[in-house]
Amino acid sequence: MKKSLLAGASLAAAVASVASAGFTGWSVDRSVNASGNVVYKVYANFNANNFVFLNVFNFAQQSGNMNAFHSGTGAGTWVPQGTSSAAHVGNDSWVSSTGTHVGSQVALDPSFVEFDSYGEPIAGVDAQIPNGAGWYDATPGTQNAINQSNGSGGFRIQLMQIVRLAADDTVATQYLKIGFKVTNTTTALFDEGTFTIGVPAPGALALLGVAGLAGRRRR
Repeated sequence: MKKSLLAGASLAAAVASVASAGFTGWSVDRSVNASGNVVYKVYANFNANNFVFLNVFNFAQQSGNMNAFHSGTGAGTWVPQGTSSAAHVGNDSWVSSTGTHVGSQVALDPSFVEFDSYGEPIAGVDAQIPNGAGWYDATPGTQNAINQSNGSGGFRIQLMQIVRLAADDTVATQYLKIGFKVTNTTTALFDEGTFTIGVPAPGALALLGVAGLAGRRRR
């Protein structure tokens, strides 16, 4: 079952963004895959379908931990081509520049370092994107149009998939800046926002319920 976290505030899906003439914010869809792992698809949303994705950058973990899970022989890399087979696509964490995993031509910023000088994975990067990191379209000659309907009168492009083990599905908030342009133009536009993944612990939900009850009594 898939749940959109634009409306799922009870699932800690609050999405905060600074809207521009095109970008209207980040959103997250949550589902559980056949392996029992939790899958978050992260989308950039726009108010028209005449925009093209360029890059995201200045990632910052604002609260909690990403707790990303990787599967297959590509474990340890966020580049989708590193995933071993299509069978692992739905059970692996990756970033994208085209809105899909298959054929995604994405490149990581120099600040997004995954492996050391010996080719060994740097501890922790597989589970947590480094602060300051970003990624971009590695094929600028092919425009990555933002034209998928978001079901709310706007359009979106998927730029991340975060898979978590069910036991690691705690609340975490991330910040990202995004670069884009109007189709067939050369001027880059920039905006920013945050997105939240994870389900509050039962105790936290209970506290929210008590707070809401107290608020109703005061009124």
